[in-house]
Amino acid sequence: MKKLFKLSATLVVIAATMMSCGGGSNSSNNEFVGKYEDEFGNKFELRDDHTATIQFAGQDNVNETMWGNGPGEDSPFATISYNSNSSYYFMRDGHLYRYREDMNEGRHAIKLKRVD
Repeated sequence: MKKLFKLSATLVVIAATMMSCGGGSNSSNNEFVGKYEDEFGNKFELRDDHTATIQFAGQDNVNETMWGNGPGEDSPFATISYNSNSSYYFMRDGHLYRYREDMNEGRHAIKLKRVD
C-alpha cells in the first residue's frame, strides 16, 4: 500500500511539473500578441493564432498575413510574413527590423509602440 501511495504521489508531482512547464511556451507566444504602430504610421496586429495584419500608412486596405516566434517558441524575436516572404520583418524589444543581421547588430531599428 505504501509503494502504491508513493507511486501515485510521484505521478502527481510529475504531472503537475509537466503542466506548469507547458504554460511557458504560451506566455512566450503572448509576449508578441498585440497591436503595434511603427514610427512611420504602419500598423501591425499579431494574433494569438499566429495570424496577423499589416496596414501601411496612407492605405485603406489591410493585408492579412502570418507571424511566428523566430526559430522556436522561446525565441526572443518574432518574424512577420509579407508578400510571400516568411521573414519580411523581425520584431524584438520594441523595434522592427527588415533584416536579421540588422536586428542582431542593433542597426536600422524602426521604433514600435504597443497601441492595445
